[in-house]
Amino acid sequence: MSKTPYYDIIIIGSGIQGAGVAQAAAAYGYKTLVLEKYPEAGLGTSSRSSKLIHGGLRYLESGQFKLVQECLQERKHLLKNAPQLVKLIPFYIPVYSHSIRPAWLIWIGLLIYSLFSLKSFSIVNKKKWASLDGLNLKNIKTIFKYYDAQTDDKKLTQAVVGSAKKLGAKIHYNANFIKSHAQEHTHLVTYEKNETLHVLECKCLINCTGPWVIPTQEKISPTLRMPEIELVAGTHIIINKKIKQGIYYIEAKDKRAVFVMPWKSEGTLIGTTERITTEGADDISPTEAEISYLLETYNCYFKTQLTHENIIKSFSGLRVLPVNNQLAFNKSRESLIIHNSTTPALITLIGGKLTAYRASSEDVLLKINSILGALNKTKHCSTKNISL
Repeated sequence: MSKTPYYDIIIIGSGIQGAGVAQAAAAYGYKTLVLEKYPEAGLGTSSRSSKLIHGGLRYLESGQFKLVQECLQERKHLLKNAPQLVKLIPFYIPVYSHSIRPAWLIWIGLLIYSLFSLKSFSIVNKKKWASLDGLNLKNIKTIFKYYDAQTDDKKLTQAVVGSAKKLGAKIHYNANFIKSHAQEHTHLVTYEKNETLHVLECKCLINCTGPWVIPTQEKISPTLRMPEIELVAGTHIIINKKIKQGIYYIEAKDKRAVFVMPWKSEGTLIGTTERITTEGADDISPTEAEISYLLETYNCYFKTQLTHENIIKSFSGLRVLPVNNQLAFNKSRESLIIHNSTTPALITLIGGKLTAYRASSEDVLLKINSILGALNKTKHCSTKNISL
């Protein structure tokens, strides 16, 4: 009888969070394996975001200062470590006489943001307004300009997975997690690949399956008590009109932030929406109401008027957010790490932002170290300075 393959850590899911944890664990010296049900990394929610690496200016409004500061620090690392994937781009905030947020309030927000990011903002000279991609100038009072970063979220996720593999992690694609149960100090993990069941053994099992987190958790024994969470759908559309000057941060009629941004050679990306849903992650798709919402918001701000015929593509992703009485727009975007305190270690990572994946992964690693104990290795390294 052959011996069951052993790993220190098995991670379920290779979205950006699973990729980040795999990179951090491998960099520390743990024998690490990732199980991914798709044929590539980052094909789920991690390829359906707003494609931004940013602090989240709007999170200042809900008092999430720690999150904003952390994300801006992570943006700095990504600009250095992945310059071909993460690039600074100008953002424009037009303020009108009818805008819900007055210019002075936005100015204060940008001042705080610039102190955190150490990058200045400015007020666009009126002589340059006409060059801003056909922006509607009627009743406009001022236009602010600041800088944040844009990325290709799928490519970034795959680059992090590539880094994890270079550091020694392994990844099995088309691997469908079936179940796991604990025995003594290890988990026995069963997965299916090519219609064959495989069994592995590990000291630490980590659930990084994003919107699939609850169905995955139900297959794991012993159970890990989870906080109440809900799935929030976000829809984007890509239109066949191109903008050239940068990203526009505009305000929808329900006070939500909507971004209008250049996207590769395809055209312009517009998003996102937020609606709480009970749809499964495999079934989520844009609704007609969401698409109309994005078109109407764009048409309020630009002279060129869009119709459904301008849409090249639309897509929806699911975010995992804690249940509370706040609107989805104001819910916390900080990651949650749920874990036991004994071996075999069981950890679930939910929520969080694309920008802060590395910081979340390092926090998970601290939990792993506290449970498993530091390995007798001399080449532990932080992911802070690892190039992608």
